[in-house]
Amino acid sequence: MENPKHVPVLLDEVLSFVPKGKIVYLDLTLGRAGHAEAVLEKADGIRLFVGVDRDEQALKESEERLKPFSNIPMRFLHSAYAEAFVPLKREGLRGADFILMDIGVSSPQFDSPERGFSYRYDGPLDMRMDRRQDVTAAWILKTYTEKQLADMFFANAQCPCSRRVAHAIVEKRRDDPIDTTMKLVSIIRDSLPVRELEKKGHPAKQFFLALRYEVNGELTELAKGLEEAMDFLMPGGRLAVISFNFEEDRIVKSHIRARCRRKATDKFLPQEEEPDYFEATRKPLVPSADELERNNRAKSAILRVVERRK
Repeated sequence: MENPKHVPVLLDEVLSFVPKGKIVYLDLTLGRAGHAEAVLEKADGIRLFVGVDRDEQALKESEERLKPFSNIPMRFLHSAYAEAFVPLKREGLRGADFILMDIGVSSPQFDSPERGFSYRYDGPLDMRMDRRQDVTAAWILKTYTEKQLADMFFANAQCPCSRRVAHAIVEKRRDDPIDTTMKLVSIIRDSLPVRELEKKGHPAKQFFLALRYEVNGELTELAKGLEEAMDFLMPGGRLAVISFNFEEDRIVKSHIRARCRRKATDKFLPQEEEPDYFEATRKPLVPSADELERNNRAKSAILRVVERRK
């Protein structure tokens, strides 16, 4: 049933946290609906399903894929996930019993050269998840100062030799616009010292990640989206979050643990109030060896789940 280019990661683990009974299920990063399809098949009953994505093409494909579940009330929303709660509340939705956030870029987006996300294919430097927005990766490389570029590469993804690469970009763009993925890859390769080029992995990986984060505001979106999602959980509801690198997981972990800390009831008394949330995954879940055999792209996936008590 699965499209070979879109295999949902940690699927069994996600399904194990779907609450029993009739639930409201909110998928904030719908993608191509791989997780959603499996949840809709497994759940005891869905009172309402809401699928959210910034990518209009992904929404169209997902709506088509989920047509077999036409007996379930559904709503599809073209929106950044942190912004989705305002229209949902306006429509009278009070909360959700299960919320899923599968962070980052989907395989079909990576595998489409015209989207510009991948350093492995030649294509325009776009990187927009939502094509309605004006800011592209090429625009950032054209307009940011050398300092802004260096700060962006380091702050967003701890890129090695960020100042060196930023300087090379500014020098190169004087003569030729940096508007394709391979032009940027070439600049990065030529700028990095041998010690960096000899390291495991593609030398452009972190730079492309930093640029993608900047185009889409992903780290800010993640922090805001986590807060909104936890507030939107019904008592007994669960939020499952899949991230794909240390920086994303650090943000997820810190926001979840902040909600799960005991709260002092009075500064003069030792008693502590039970928190409204608890970590359903004491340790983050990662893909099994079997899953990695089937899907190598799952290797960096990390799942954390938080549950609301009251």
